[in-house]
Amino acid sequence: MEALRKALTRAAAPVSIIGAVGGFIGDIVAPLGNFAPLLAVVSLLGAVPLLLGFNRLRRLQGAEAWDSPVAGGLIVAASSTVVFGIWSLVFAAGPQNGYLAENVAPIATLQAQLLDLQEDVTEIKQTTGAAATQAALAATAQAQGFADIQAAFAGLQAGQGSLVDQPQTPQEWYSNARLYQLRGDTVNALKAYQGYFTFNLEYVDPFEEYAALLKATEGIARTRQIIGDMLNALPDSLTLEITLVRLLDAPDERLARLEALTTRARQYGPAFFELGQEYDRALAGTVTNDLLQKQQAAYATLFDLEQQQQFSRYYIDKSLAEDHLEDARRTRAAYANAGAIFGAVDVQIYRYNTGVQFAVVAAALSTAKDLRFGIDDPEPKTSTGRVGVGAQTAVNPGFGPLPLPVGDHILYLQYIDANDVPSEVFSQPFRVDPIAITFLQQPPDFSTNTIPGLFSVGLLGATGAELYTFRYSIDDDSLVEEYRGVSVTAITVTGLTPGEHMLYIQGTAEDGAQTEVVQFPFTVR
Repeated sequence: MEALRKALTRAAAPVSIIGAVGGFIGDIVAPLGNFAPLLAVVSLLGAVPLLLGFNRLRRLQGAEAWDSPVAGGLIVAASSTVVFGIWSLVFAAGPQNGYLAENVAPIATLQAQLLDLQEDVTEIKQTTGAAATQAALAATAQAQGFADIQAAFAGLQAGQGSLVDQPQTPQEWYSNARLYQLRGDTVNALKAYQGYFTFNLEYVDPFEEYAALLKATEGIARTRQIIGDMLNALPDSLTLEITLVRLLDAPDERLARLEALTTRARQYGPAFFELGQEYDRALAGTVTNDLLQKQQAAYATLFDLEQQQQFSRYYIDKSLAEDHLEDARRTRAAYANAGAIFGAVDVQIYRYNTGVQFAVVAAALSTAKDLRFGIDDPEPKTSTGRVGVGAQTAVNPGFGPLPLPVGDHILYLQYIDANDVPSEVFSQPFRVDPIAITFLQQPPDFSTNTIPGLFSVGLLGATGAELYTFRYSIDDDSLVEEYRGVSVTAITVTGLTPGEHMLYIQGTAEDGAQTEVVQFPFTVR
């Protein structure tokens, strides 16, 4: 077949190059191992999909399919499989350093330089094998040690266990440390803990106990130095890091370190417990909504992680871990409602003819440093100032009256808490009408079993001397009632009944100029 002959001819050159180059490189790297079998397998895996593709193409094109890139690739892959299969047998039966290095001195020198073979290859292989075996044994021992150390601690809790003369495993060192600690032998307890630490396990409670012993005997400054040196030697140890953080004097520094640690190690449960505890201490000094929200989030993450044992797994003493979790649950529940209350902000709005008065009601203002507002400006910039006597001052919760144009507006508020953290921006829409109205319920009229009421009305921006005619009605927009008076006046109505009502009112000046009809909802109790 002409097409097949042409395909074989085209594939001959690349197959020859692959075989020659592969054979040369395989011979040079022979001290590291026989890679030819691996290449043969890779070539075979490449040939399989090409064969499937070629068969599909051949059904469509017949003999012409041999004159295609798919056929060429199939021939190259199949030939490479055969070539590297042969090289596998050749290299397996050849000298350890390869044929070229065995017989050509310059090639042997090149091989040593490229592969950095400064020692006998056999010795390197033996050393590498021994290291791998040692690593596997160490991993197995560590896994077994996790289980054994739990068993050893359970024995200690049950009043069992005895000192091991020459401890070799982490559980033996830890058991000795606890026994020395129970006997009051602090010196040997510290030495035993140090022996346990050589295994680089991430359990939290041994470090807590070790640090407590150090503080009792060496003082906190020396303890901080010792733990700091240990952390410098093992900078990736998360448990050493939180142990050192506990020893820091400045609350701000502790908090910053823990926040950074929880950002970096999102799956390390003990860090979130410590962060929650630090927020608890901060809240004991000054309650702010920001701290409350952060505390709740820290404990929520802790409980989520514990669903996969990402907290208790770091404790040898599981009862201690559960005590910590229970403390966190109680504290979080105690502050949960406080967070909702402390974060609430309410605004009372009072409209007068001279402007609009605002009164902000928020528990957070009791400790806040500043309250800022803006009208129709989503970035509050104007401070309400502070009120008080002498040094005892607090944020001013009220401001106004502010003269504002008729229409719809939005009040924006933001406070700065005691830790200089800005709150979220709160907003409250409101409307300025051309007539400002307030309602005052009067004592009941028992002769009619109704309730009178007094409406104080004032035209926006008026001085009170201008004469106006006010047309009004209750619960419908007929405006059938009429009252003549100055622009700031009071209108008494009778016959009101308990419930929700609506006042409709419009003012007309002496020159005939009219306001829009204002609707004022009010409640009779």
